[in-house]
Order: sequence, then C-alpha cells, then structure tokens
Amino acid sequence: MFRVFGCCRKNVVHVEADECRNTHSSLSRVNISLTSATTVNSDGKISIWNRLFGRPTNYQRDKKRVTGLVDKTSEPKEKKKKPFRWWRKRNRVTPAPEEPLPKKLCPPAPHKHTVVKVTGGKGPEFQRVLLPVTEKEEGPTCSVPEPLAHPQRKCLGLPNPAQICYMNSCLQSLLTLEDFIKSISCQEPVWSTTPNAAVMSSLMDISRSHFSSDAQHKIRLLIQFKSAVAALNPEFNDLDQKDVHEFFTSVLHQMRSLDAQLRMTAASMGRTYSCPVEDHMLFKMRNIRTCKRCGEGSTREEEYTCLSLDLIRGKGTIEQMLENYLKETELEYKCECGATKSRNRMSFVNLPRVLVLHLKRFRFTPMFQLKKVHDPVDLSRDLVVSSSEGGACYSLVSTISHLGHSAKSGHYVSDGMDLDVEQEDLSDRWFTYNDAVVTKTTGHSVCAKRRNSSYMLFYKRHD
Repeated sequence: MFRVFGCCRKNVVHVEADECRNTHSSLSRVNISLTSATTVNSDGKISIWNRLFGRPTNYQRDKKRVTGLVDKTSEPKEKKKKPFRWWRKRNRVTPAPEEPLPKKLCPPAPHKHTVVKVTGGKGPEFQRVLLPVTEKEEGPTCSVPEPLAHPQRKCLGLPNPAQICYMNSCLQSLLTLEDFIKSISCQEPVWSTTPNAAVMSSLMDISRSHFSSDAQHKIRLLIQFKSAVAALNPEFNDLDQKDVHEFFTSVLHQMRSLDAQLRMTAASMGRTYSCPVEDHMLFKMRNIRTCKRCGEGSTREEEYTCLSLDLIRGKGTIEQMLENYLKETELEYKCECGATKSRNRMSFVNLPRVLVLHLKRFRFTPMFQLKKVHDPVDLSRDLVVSSSEGGACYSLVSTISHLGHSAKSGHYVSDGMDLDVEQEDLSDRWFTYNDAVVTKTTGHSVCAKRRNSSYMLFYKRHD
C-alpha cells in the first residue's frame, strides 16, 4: 500500500493500492482531491504550494492529464514557454530607429562596384574594391549632372584601383591641353629611342587609350606611368594619397630634365627637338630688390612653370590674388650701407601659352599642423596678364579640385573643357572627371561649384 499526500493542511488524501485497480473511479478521486490541493482554497487565499513556487495550475488541463482523457487530435498543442536565458541578453543593444531620408537628395554616380587585381611596376600587388564616390555639391542648391549623350564619352574616365585620384585628375587636366599633347606626339621619333623618356611614352599611351573601354588595360598603363614618375621621385612609389600639385611639378620636371639629352639625340638623327614644357608652360619672373636707405639693389630672373597664390581671407578673385603676388613687399636684407630693410617687387618677363595657377589651400598652423583653408574664390573665366613683352588674354580650360574638409583626407576631381568645341563656342560644354565616372557639365557650373575647393587652375592663352 502507498499513500499520496496533498500539500494543503485541509486536504489530505489516502489512496489504497487495491482501489487503484479501477482506473476511472480511483484516478477521478485522486484528481479531485489533488486539484483542490493545488488551486485556490475555499476562503479565496492562495495555497502554500502556490505561494512558494508561484505557478498556479489549470483545472481542466490537470484533470485531463491525470485521468488520461486528453484528445490529442482535437485539442491543439500548447506552446512551451521558452526558458529565460540571461546570458543571451547580455551585450545586446536596441537598434536605433532609422532616420527618414531627406526629400531631395543627389543620386549617386552611376558607378558599379568593381574588384580589380593589379600587378606590375615597383609597387606591391594589391586588390581593392572600387566604391562609388558621390560628389558633394558645394552650392546651396542640388543639381544632378546630366549624363553623357555620346557613348564614347563614357570611356574617357580613368579607373582608380588604389588611391590614385591625384594622378587621374592630373592626367585629365594635361590631356585637356591639346596643343601640349600634340607637341609631345609629333616628337615621338626622338624620345622613343631614349629609355629615360618613360614618362612621355606612358603619357602618350594613356592619351591613345583615352577612349578605350578596357579598364584592365587602362590600369596597366596607369601603373606604368606611376612607376615612371616614381623612378626619380620615390615618394610616389607607395599606394598612399599624395598632393596633386607636387605630382604635377614632378612630371614636368622629369620632362624638362631630358631636354639636353634629347637635343643631342635629335641632332644625331638630323632632326630638332623642342621641350614641350618649355614651349607651353615655362615663363620667367623678374625679382627686383631695392634698399630703402641707399637705393641700391639687385635684379634676377627665375623660371617658373606654375605660380602659387595665397588665398584672400573671406573672399577674393583671381585678379586680386595675382595683384597681391606682384605687389611690392618689404623684406629683411642687410645692405652694404648698413641698412636692414629693402623693397622687393616681382613682375612677368614673358607669358606662357598655358598659365598654371596653384591656390594655397593647405597651410601650417602655429602648432605646425597642416590645415585646409576653405575661403571661397571667385573663379574668372577670362584673365588678362601683363608682362615686359606685352599683355595677353587667357581663358580657363581646366581645374583640379580637392573635395574634403581636412588636409589628411579627401578626393581629387578634374573639370575640363570639351575639346570638340572652340573656346568661343556658346554651348560651354565641359566634363567632370571623377576617376572612372565622367559627367557632362558647363564652365559656368564649374566656376560656381569649385569656389571652395578649387586647387589648380589651367588658363590657355588666346593667340
């Protein structure tokens, strides 16, 4: 015989073993007594069992479980409550609600993600993913660039596998100088026989493949050009971002350094050679120093391929920046008469066919930290410059801009005039070269958008 005890003081049930033989009668009595022991008492108070464990039972569910009269086909199964596991709740953060998108947004540039693998040159093998770069509008309004109509114009872009936007923008501006490129091309029989003229050779290969749609072929040409420049300038051998003005100056310096050698090669071939950089971009500046006490001074002439202009605080024009560069300044100089103050003045001796202006948007703070200057500049479409040999009128044909808020990061883009139209054409067709993405724009729009980001300006002289 065994005994079953209820947990309530008022209900204690004794069941004999012989009575359990009759299943329906005995289990019914057990069920009734057990239910009364595990539910609310007659006085409306919760039993001690429920007070201790806090899990009241359901009368109908316990009755069917004890009596075995559960119809599994008719009654749906109850869902088991999942146990609380505190370790799964740790380190979980409630996701922030998504911010609503603004009503007017510029759509991203039509540039698909591409994975390229590049080998060659002196740099290491690298593999990068090209992500679309959406150019940020600087003006108060948001205008979407018009897509190119001619299918070949879409092939004018240059791929960017590893932070070479500074080189791509420099190349696009050089390719916009049509007369400069023709001057290099017509003298190919001379420099093609010189192994040191790899910069010219690579530049002409890129020019011939400008309309090519083969991105892999263009990448190989870009790596060759970069390696040719890095042969004499090792700072451009890595894959880091560089300054486009320094790269541009290095390219022109390498071309000029071959002048004497190529002249001798041309003479041995019965030909003549003329340096394209000197024919199109080289000019001379006269520096005059005068002592304030005795009036004695000195004059010297220096060669330039680019002028670096200081920005004007607040707002300024290109004409004002040129005037500040040429105006008389005071400098510390010890003269033979004992005076330490002198006047210094600069002027143009002659004028180039292409005048390149570099705007000093990066400067060092008193704590020797490089900082970008965002002061706006009114870009002049036409520019009049005077020299000792006379004046000349220039027209803006290309720009290089630095997009970004800091000197340590950013992106270079180039804007250039369409070579299929003349400078006097009223259509004013320009192109924006954002690496592999080329969009159609106008010169008026470029001058409006690049006021705070223009870095290099290319002016072509009217003959």
